[in-house]
Amino acid sequence: MKKTGRTMLAVLCAGAVLTGAACGDTRQTPAGTNAPAATTTELTTVNTLDDDIENPVDISDFVEEDTDKLDDPTITYLGYYDIRTTGDIKPAVKLFEETYGGKVEYDQCAWSERIEKLQVLISSGQSPDLVDREAESFPMLAAKNVYEDLTDYIDLSQPQWDGYEQLVEQYEWNGKHIYYPWHVSAFPTYVFYNGALFEEYGITTPRELYDRGEWDWNAMRDTMQKFIDSRGNDNEVYGIYGLTMVHAMTASTGTPSIGIKDGKLVNNLSSPAIDRAATFMEGLRRDGLTIAADGYWGDDVKPIVNGTACFLVSGQYALTGLMKKDAEVHVGFVPFPKDPDADKYYHGLDAFGYLVPKGADNIKGSAAFINMCRKSKIDPDLRAVVDESRMTKEKWTAEQIEFMKSFENIGDYDVVAELYGGLDSDTSKLIDDMLVDAAFHPDADSWTVLRESNLNTINAALDALNE
Repeated sequence: MKKTGRTMLAVLCAGAVLTGAACGDTRQTPAGTNAPAATTTELTTVNTLDDDIENPVDISDFVEEDTDKLDDPTITYLGYYDIRTTGDIKPAVKLFEETYGGKVEYDQCAWSERIEKLQVLISSGQSPDLVDREAESFPMLAAKNVYEDLTDYIDLSQPQWDGYEQLVEQYEWNGKHIYYPWHVSAFPTYVFYNGALFEEYGITTPRELYDRGEWDWNAMRDTMQKFIDSRGNDNEVYGIYGLTMVHAMTASTGTPSIGIKDGKLVNNLSSPAIDRAATFMEGLRRDGLTIAADGYWGDDVKPIVNGTACFLVSGQYALTGLMKKDAEVHVGFVPFPKDPDADKYYHGLDAFGYLVPKGADNIKGSAAFINMCRKSKIDPDLRAVVDESRMTKEKWTAEQIEFMKSFENIGDYDVVAELYGGLDSDTSKLIDDMLVDAAFHPDADSWTVLRESNLNTINAALDALNE
């Protein structure tokens, strides 16, 4: 159910925590939560990809022959997933390569090593050309002068950037424009469920509740209890798992745990809204509805498939794993529910794109690639190629893609950006641990104790950044 209103762009100044994937079956997770498994660090420069057979992408109709050529049409991306095979980025890679006659090289690193490796490469004069925008990018890495200014390389008057001026300005840092997000959505966090079991048990699905405007925290809790009751006593069954829930819960109140006001970071952990969210999660934990244990820590889809949990809260990337089981599961998903005591239906913010590290050899080529990514989102015919690639690569359906697309005009939604992931790593992890403990750990202290015992540390960190 859409809610019109002014998007809360002012809170974007320090950046949003990405609570899940922006696109495809990959991407970022919040600090300290559902980190993907580590991968082996290696440099891959071969541009003939195995998935060209299973996922061919034809963008020949979109190559503009009169495009000004690049002096250097080769760029290197540093990250933990291969952008050359990811469903929604591969068309942009192909278009870039065929337009300019170059290639995109992939420098792979473990998820846990990506920030450290970037800083090592910058300091040694071996900067890559592209990296993902991280939660830590604003304000921490921006303050360390980690990124190049793209003002002279990306022209916001081009059609693909229409309406993006205000958003780009929110990411200005010391007069520099270092971030041009090519994907924005009011659907950062997904609540997944097994539609086949809901049908079997005669339970109203979250999608039906969402479409009727009845999908809120209480409806989610009631649905979990009905699901558990329907499963009987033969199995150990839980209501909800996926640590990303804590960030979606706080955002749905309309108040970020760490926000920004008058250009200063603000601690809202003691606000009535965050207290309401934490207390609700504490109640779920107390009643045995949340679970964080083996198989439930991250985004393992088995509990949904096997019916040992009612809901998985995760990023978009978990959809691909579930769709491989769709014949038996009938995958369903909806946005995180509304806070019943909030004045509006607030959604989190999903903003994704690339930044160019300081010292990159090919800033112009990187900017050209970012332009290609944005074109693949805005041009309807090229977007059809992207959607076809996603359906082939990720096994998504056209109906699912259209539902996700409907959240890309964030001006139609009331969006809240959470900023705590952009603090120093110790403070980000501290806040993350507090919320996760409140929601998931049976032996944790009460939310009040967790909050009060850490407030001074968090406020000191914010004071240091504000100064």
